[in-house]
Amino acid sequence: MLKPIKPGYNRAPQILMELTALLCNDMSQLKRLFKWMCFNVFAHNRDDHSKNFTFLYSEQQRAWRLSPAYDLTFDLSYGGEHATAVAGNGSDPGLSEILDVAKRSGISSRWAKTTAKHIEEQAGELKRNWV
Repeated sequence: MLKPIKPGYNRAPQILMELTALLCNDMSQLKRLFKWMCFNVFAHNRDDHSKNFTFLYSEQQRAWRLSPAYDLTFDLSYGGEHATAVAGNGSDPGLSEILDVAKRSGISSRWAKTTAKHIEEQAGELKRNWV
């Protein structure tokens, strides 16, 4: 399951993963959050602060889930860094940092790498066509 992180490490992504795991108790929601992190990194959405991650409660299912994604933009943010640094790297996180978060969150490295590379390709295509 989730592995503890070292002191001084930027905890924001890991805290979001831990919160999602505890609140939702559903690996599909954890993987969904992982995909958002990948999108933010590869689409250059550096405005990925904590107010852009919310949860919804379903009375019918008696369960929490992530809300639909919102405020997804190409953004340089303050100082050019991600508001939510990935594995301590806010300026230029990449695949190694993404895979570190996946490992610490109990997400299969094989699934994480395949998913991250797919999102990187898709985000690259979006940037080529729209930015």
